[in-house]
Amino acid sequence: MSSIDPGLAGPEPNLCTDPTQLFQDAQQTSHYARHRPHYPQQLYHQLYAHAFPGRLPPFPDLTVVDVATGSGQSLGPLPCDFGTCIALDVSATQLAEVPPALRQRVRLQLGDAHATGLPPASVDLVTVGQALHWFRLDDFYEECCRILRPSGALAAWTYDFGQLQGFQGSEQLYQKLHSGILGSYWAKGRELVDRYYIGIEPGPQHFEEVQRVQMPMPLSLTLEELVRYSCDIAGCVTGKMRQRCKLCPTVSSKICCQFMIWVT
Repeated sequence: MSSIDPGLAGPEPNLCTDPTQLFQDAQQTSHYARHRPHYPQQLYHQLYAHAFPGRLPPFPDLTVVDVATGSGQSLGPLPCDFGTCIALDVSATQLAEVPPALRQRVRLQLGDAHATGLPPASVDLVTVGQALHWFRLDDFYEECCRILRPSGALAAWTYDFGQLQGFQGSEQLYQKLHSGILGSYWAKGRELVDRYYIGIEPGPQHFEEVQRVQMPMPLSLTLEELVRYSCDIAGCVTGKMRQRCKLCPTVSSKICCQFMIWVT
């Protein structure tokens, strides 16, 4: 049976709760970019159907801004589907990890989610992938209302820690990693992810309509890759938590991706 070396579970937890400080280290940022999952095309198809009913991509006349874009995983087809695609993040180190192929199609912008620096009524769609829990929500919703055009939309999505399949005892091992070994390393706000952002929706003063969609997000990876991914999303910025696996079979992780879309 595969196992995680219990001797590596002893360093002090990373208690950083400021996303602007979490990705100052280039090596950690590179690890994070390498191990983040990519999102299914179905997510964007559903998003477009709700945000722009009756229209199909491409949208050459529309502008999208991906807030907290990080290294660009959440961009998906946005750069090809929109006339203007802005990739915004508070971390220059994260933006440096955006692949060269994407850089040619997007406008990289260093900016804060709460004060993007974008002109009023200049954006048709705001997207946020796995980052809403970092924000001061009221301030962010106000900023979205400022930069969105009439009938513009905000789409935010998140995914859970998933379920592990592939060998006997895999799910128990996975839960031990999530709640036991990494339990004290999860940054503040992780509980919002675990409950799919339920309860943090904007009020009617911000958006008229709220819709929620859930879909599967399957992954296939080795156990070592899974552990590295888990450690990186936990924000373990020291090398002490690079867990070693005695065996590295290929396993599948069933992750549930859920997106919410809010229309002005």
